[in-house]
Parts: sequence; structure tokens; C-alpha cells
Amino acid sequence: MAKKTKTLAAVTTVSTVNTSQFIPLTDGNGNTTKVSLANLKASLLAGLDLDSINDGVFIMFHRNSDNYPLMVKPHKWTSYQNSGEIAEGVVVVEGGKILVVAPTEATLYWSSAAVSGGGKTTTDRLTALDDWTGKASTAAQITHSECNSESYAPGYCAAYERVNANGKGLTAGRWWLPSLGELMMIYANMRKINYALSLINGATPLAETWYWSSTEYSATNAWLLYLDDGFAGNLTKATHQGRVRAVSAFLY
Repeated sequence: MAKKTKTLAAVTTVSTVNTSQFIPLTDGNGNTTKVSLANLKASLLAGLDLDSINDGVFIMFHRNSDNYPLMVKPHKWTSYQNSGEIAEGVVVVEGGKILVVAPTEATLYWSSAAVSGGGKTTTDRLTALDDWTGKASTAAQITHSECNSESYAPGYCAAYERVNANGKGLTAGRWWLPSLGELMMIYANMRKINYALSLINGATPLAETWYWSSTEYSATNAWLLYLDDGFAGNLTKATHQGRVRAVSAFLY
């Protein structure tokens, strides 16, 4: 009787491996052994410093015992959270700048009508991308009734807060709508930020869509950044709803 063999084309393709399936390994002498997916993964990852993948990203909180601000590496956060600590945000350290990214966000209009908010205003894309004045711009913008409500991007960010069990931490007034340069910093570290966010109870990941910035294009338009391809553009403040993610500073 002829022996039947299957070609690779006839073998079923799977996208996952369960605990009852194994991968065959053959040595130089033709001896075949089987290995589980878990053991193969452990072997491949052995020797890799996984913590270094998240260098420059931390999780911030004000310690319940004394309200002292701390930031820990993501792999250490779970034990703090299990002991009752509340994460205030994900800290990004890059190029001498430190930015805290809020765990949650909203989808809002920038303003109710055209308004010269008093923030950085430019029609030049490179100048806009070099804007790091989100805090000052937001402070100026919320002096205007068109955008000082929590229903609009600057007002929402100014009123945002994350506090510990004692009510201490990054309270309202300590957050702002990120400038276009600050948004670019977030985009450059997006995957690491989202990993850290995935460890925080109740947090939502950054989405691969566009986000409002505090950098103004004109009285009618504001700059935005797409977190899927880095495209910087501008849209009408009062007629387009976009994602809004507040940011803050660590040393508060």
C-alpha cells in the first residue's frame, strides 16, 4: 500500500495554537520533538529585556499615605493599583520634556463659534508642530465664553482632574489641551502609552484618529493631528467634533 502524505498546501492553516497543539522541532540527527506555544514563547523571549521596551514611559500617582507624587515603570503598577493607589496618567519623558497623558478622553467641538482664543496662532505647519505652549494657550482660551465650557475642548481639559483617595493630585486647573507639538510627542510614543493605559483601571486607549490641539490656525479653525499617520491639518472649531485628551505636568 502506497504511503499517503500531505503537502503543505493541503494542511489546514490556523491563526492560533491551543494547549492541545504542539510545534515539531527537528535536530541535526533527524530526531523530532514537540514543543508547546508557551514554551516556545518563553524560549524566544529569554534574554530580552522587555522592560526596556517601555523606557521613557511611566504611570503617575499621588501616594495615598502622604500625597507625594510618584511615577513607576509600567510593570510595577499592578501591585500599587491593587493596594488602592489611583493612576493619574501616563508620563512620557522625551527630549527634556515631561508630559502626563490623561487616562480618559472625550469627543467634542473646539468651540461654539469662531473665536481668537489667544493661544499660539499660525497657518504654517512647521511652526505649528513646534508649538509647546499648550498650558499657556489653554489658560488664555478658557477666558472666552465660546470655549470655556466643559462641552468644548479647552474648557474640558481645564476642568479635567484625576485624584487619589484623599482628593489630592492633578486637580482641575492643572490640565490643558495639548499643543500640536505635544500631540506629536504623544503620537511618537503612542504604542508605549497605550500599553501603560491598558494597565490602568478604567482607562481608554488612544485611538488612531484625529485629536484637537490648542494650537490655533485662525479664529475659525484649529490644528489637529491624526494619530494613525501623523498628518497635521486644521478644521473648523465650531462644526467638527474630534477626540480630546488632556495633558498635565508631573511636578505638581
